[in-house]
Amino acid sequence: MTVRKDGSPAGRSRGYFDILGGIRMAWEDPMGSVCRFAAALAVGVLLVTEPSQTLGAEDGFWEEVYEKNRVVQIDLSFSRDAWQRMQPRRETRRSGERAPLVGFGDKFSYVKADVRIDGHTYASSGVRFKGNSSFRFSERGLKRPFKIDTNRFVSGQKLHGRTKINLSNAFLDSAYMKEKLGYEVYRAAGLVTPGVGWAHVTLSIDGDIEVEKSDLGIYVLIEQVDKKFLERNLGKVAAGSLLMKPEALDDWEYLGSDTREYQHYNIKSGKHNRSQIAAFAALLKIIEAASADRFESEIGQRLDLQQFAGYLAATWILVNIDSYVGMPHNYYLLMDKTDGKLRMLPWDLNETFGTFTMGYDPEQVVQWGIERPWIGRRRLMERLFELRSFRRAFQGEVVALMESVFTRERMFARISEMERTLRPYMAGRQQSAFRMGIYGDRDGINVAVDRRVYAIRPFVERRIDSVRDQLTGARLGTRLSPRR
Repeated sequence: MTVRKDGSPAGRSRGYFDILGGIRMAWEDPMGSVCRFAAALAVGVLLVTEPSQTLGAEDGFWEEVYEKNRVVQIDLSFSRDAWQRMQPRRETRRSGERAPLVGFGDKFSYVKADVRIDGHTYASSGVRFKGNSSFRFSERGLKRPFKIDTNRFVSGQKLHGRTKINLSNAFLDSAYMKEKLGYEVYRAAGLVTPGVGWAHVTLSIDGDIEVEKSDLGIYVLIEQVDKKFLERNLGKVAAGSLLMKPEALDDWEYLGSDTREYQHYNIKSGKHNRSQIAAFAALLKIIEAASADRFESEIGQRLDLQQFAGYLAATWILVNIDSYVGMPHNYYLLMDKTDGKLRMLPWDLNETFGTFTMGYDPEQVVQWGIERPWIGRRRLMERLFELRSFRRAFQGEVVALMESVFTRERMFARISEMERTLRPYMAGRQQSAFRMGIYGDRDGINVAVDRRVYAIRPFVERRIDSVRDQLTGARLGTRLSPRR
């Protein structure tokens, strides 16, 4: 269980599972599922709480940004030499080095730049590019995704108590809302998530007349997930946990008893914590090789099943395929020192709301079926869905989210609020693309981006109808499989 700093549970109250215990999945017993679902909704009480945080003066700034929609002004200034050195190089493997199953090839390096934020200059801050597709499809232009580290070259230089922030160029999201809306759904599912706001960004390169305070427009500003993030949200004990960000393993794989091998899981902190790495390895071995009885009896001791059910429910509802369930990246793994259990942390939600399609038509994506909420081979998912208790927990989480946050009333209200905040920063073609990203054309398609996907509001409407029909047994969803 995720806990607050004071040791009490964080996230949504779990009492509703007693009420939802009688629900069975529509595919197990289609007859009568409508009545059971309606009864559960009639008596279920869903409680959603935010993670507990004590706000200081520095935290107050971030509350303004993340919760009250204050758009930050950020001006980036580079020397010509620094800008050239920041351009990416392709990663190559040394002879004999283990090859990843899937590679994301660009290696980004920090360079010194002056970063002016709301009128205050953070001289010689570290700045680098970030992202995968969001960088590759923007590298011919200037509006690329950035990571800023004010502490990289100047020790102790902090931005209102923080040192790192992420600036997403909202690739394929001309409404700039998917990250913020998506994390709100995950948070309602009981997961700890980073704060999300917006920044208006300009770029200058010394000696380049064409890039002299070039207006890059709105970026999505996202809190960094690191040890300090864990401490703020989960307490000091959790801050010392093993934190990983897998990027190159198509599926989790047991790599043997040598803890050094698990550097392939891209350890962000805790790389010298051998006991936790060994515990993670033991979990992988159980997933990979344990008998059915042993898996069922031990998996809940090593993996936070309720939290994972919440992660999976939010991921499926949002059709977030560019994640653990479909691609081998865009999530963190936390071996939480609080209780020794593994937890998932979502990351990089710019392709939620059915934006990562794997070549499927938008309507097929929005009808993604509840029977198999993952794509490709995911050994953990396959084994968990053999357990009736987990299938019920997963569906209970889906029902809870559909009644608490993923409703037309709440989603459309949040979209309208964000639209009011961002509209003043849009002009000309940006204004048209911004509106298209929210409402779409007459068929609901966002024609302002280079992929055939639904705009946010049409997606939400169609997805709500699809999920409800599947839960009541009125419709079967679409089974999605990898397309090469």
